[in-house]
Amino acid sequence: MSQTMPPENLSSRLLTVLSLPLLDRLHELSILFDRCTLRQIQEIFPHIVHSIFGINGNPLGWGLRTTTLENSPLHFQTLHQFFGVCGPWMHLCHRLLLDQCKFELDINLLPAKFVSMLQSGQSPRFYAELINIDSMKHQVATLSLNAFDFYVIHFVLYALQPLHSINPIAMQIHNVRSKTIYLKLVSEYLNNFLPLVPDARIEPVQFSSGVKAPQPLPAQALQPQRQPRYIKIPSSFRNGGNVSGRGGSPTSSGGSGNTSPQSNSPNASANRAYAWRSESVLHFFVDIWLRYDIESEHHLPSSDFVRGVRTLVKQVHFFANGAQQDHTSLCALRKVSLSMVKARIYAFLCGLIDRWPLDSSLMVVLELWLSYIQPWRYTMAALNNKTPSLAYRPPILSCFDGFIIDNLIMYTHIFMQLLPHFGRLDYTVYRNAFMLYRLATMFAQHDLVERLQRFERIHAGNAYGFDSPQRQVNMMNKSYSPGSQWNHVVNTHSAKLFSHPMQVQMESFLFLISMARNSVLRDISSLRNEIAERQRSEGFLKNFFNKLFRECTQDELTLREFSRIPEVLRQCIDAFCRTFNVDQANLSMHENLPEEPCPPASTTVQNFSFFDSSNSLDRSKLNPHQMSLNASNMHATVDPAMLPIQTNEVRSLVRILHFVSEKINRKYGSQIQAFYVRDDYCGKVARQLLYAPMTEQWFDKSSGQVDMCESVVPPRVCLRSLGSIPVLVTIAAVLVLGQLIWGAPIVGLLILGTVLLVYTLLQALFS
Repeated sequence: MSQTMPPENLSSRLLTVLSLPLLDRLHELSILFDRCTLRQIQEIFPHIVHSIFGINGNPLGWGLRTTTLENSPLHFQTLHQFFGVCGPWMHLCHRLLLDQCKFELDINLLPAKFVSMLQSGQSPRFYAELINIDSMKHQVATLSLNAFDFYVIHFVLYALQPLHSINPIAMQIHNVRSKTIYLKLVSEYLNNFLPLVPDARIEPVQFSSGVKAPQPLPAQALQPQRQPRYIKIPSSFRNGGNVSGRGGSPTSSGGSGNTSPQSNSPNASANRAYAWRSESVLHFFVDIWLRYDIESEHHLPSSDFVRGVRTLVKQVHFFANGAQQDHTSLCALRKVSLSMVKARIYAFLCGLIDRWPLDSSLMVVLELWLSYIQPWRYTMAALNNKTPSLAYRPPILSCFDGFIIDNLIMYTHIFMQLLPHFGRLDYTVYRNAFMLYRLATMFAQHDLVERLQRFERIHAGNAYGFDSPQRQVNMMNKSYSPGSQWNHVVNTHSAKLFSHPMQVQMESFLFLISMARNSVLRDISSLRNEIAERQRSEGFLKNFFNKLFRECTQDELTLREFSRIPEVLRQCIDAFCRTFNVDQANLSMHENLPEEPCPPASTTVQNFSFFDSSNSLDRSKLNPHQMSLNASNMHATVDPAMLPIQTNEVRSLVRILHFVSEKINRKYGSQIQAFYVRDDYCGKVARQLLYAPMTEQWFDKSSGQVDMCESVVPPRVCLRSLGSIPVLVTIAAVLVLGQLIWGAPIVGLLILGTVLLVYTLLQALFS
């Protein structure tokens, strides 16, 4: 090891290092860790953790939730190497376990529901040795954590920061499906510490695994913040039970509250030393993330947080499904892991669905729900299957019947809660149609539908995993009070998923979907006619050159997306009709019904549209279908130069050409605009070569509601067409032709340029 750093220089050196750019900061910290003693590292460790996650400072921290492989590949790779399970940071956390030092965490940094759990005395035994009770207030004040737990709990809490409402970069990243380094680390940590394979090696392997002698905890009474009738004090508080220390040592098993009879044997100590990290990771992720108070928080959680919860749910399924083959110390934790998630997931999902906006971002919530209710997709057999994920339909084995019965409410009531939201979606957007397809195909699984129908008949009224109907109502009201829309349907016949009222409701829903499909077909036909008419007016020569040198127009891109929607919606209708025994002929009969007579011309409101500028618009007469049709007329309009890079374009070349175009437009913008508006022949040529002015329109959701914003784009130069593969192939062909015929490639290029110039001049002359 290098020369030890003097203590008096340590604090100033750390401040200097933390102020450096990220790459330099990571490099200097690695050197600092080598030069410091274990005692010095203990002093600076909390400050580094707070800096990483932006505690009492910049909420972005080190940018773990804003760094993606697309926007910063070097930072992404460097952060992954530093924070990975085998990286220097994780080794440092395990190195600090040697001294069994503890770090204090103020409970004010924890979510309100999590703090309430600790204060009420109803927390699992896992937290018994972690909490510190204020002797004056008789309430939990801090948590004492070892280095590993201190880092992991801050890592988990970091996902709850509403960065998407604070930072525009985070908002842009969290609204798309880019994978941040934070999500990659979430997946890596969960996969490492909650392994699927029973004999998997948990990294890092080399660390202090000594077990402290069990220390009885003082029996201090907790003073709860609320006054419940009964306070459940963990057994470790009541009788000073044996709880092993966690300064690099294991804890009590799995939060189940039961201690193995061999808990005092040397083998049991070694087993606990191996399993305690998995226990910490499971408890912190489940107890903190699934206690996110969606109803009380001002901001919705970001999409990347919901994706992180989905990763957790999938990994817990993998972890729990390996219990039958596991005979190690992790077996007990595997058996209780799924029940820990089950206790919180219903209220979490209900809150999400109630508040989530009705757009294509609802897909992340849908995927979370579908992942939880399909545990058969997360087994060793499923992992080894080579079929694409969406096409894979594993058989539902009988061993999953218990899960379906215990979680029947997750299949039935969540579906009924989602259905009205899907009835208000705009199906002229392909992603919305695909969301409906995901929902339809999941419930169309024959094995699943048969099971749900059978279990609902057997367990309706007095089950869903509860002891009695009254207990079911109480538990649902306790776990999900806002909205109260489910409280009155829990034990009614209409709440059954496969009842006659639900069949009638599904028929009405499928009628709306059928109408939306017909509307999309009409839009496709109209758009095709418009494109064909425009191409006929432009003539054969211009169409030929447009296909060679010009990228797709906005109408052509829209048509390409529209063309996929009718078939997807048809498959959804077929699947739902099979699932809920709906006769498709009824939908056709509805479509052929005569339309209601239009109101007389003398009436005040002649057109039910949100675009009516008059003050007499009566929105109360709008039904959901008319509202959906009005919403479908609102589309974002994007500058063609700013469209996503297509598959027939060279990515790096398009970016270079865009950079050059922007430079030209910024430097000569006024001259370009002056040429474009001229009435002489030069103006006509300019209008052939330049992009026309336009008004961009986009939807802004930063304020919590959807606002349409506009921006005027002036005439401009755009060289993007030179980055398309057909153009490059044409240029290469004329270069080869010039070499073969005239012996000089440049001659072929000059001839091509001359032809294009003459064509442009002729177009300008006759325009």
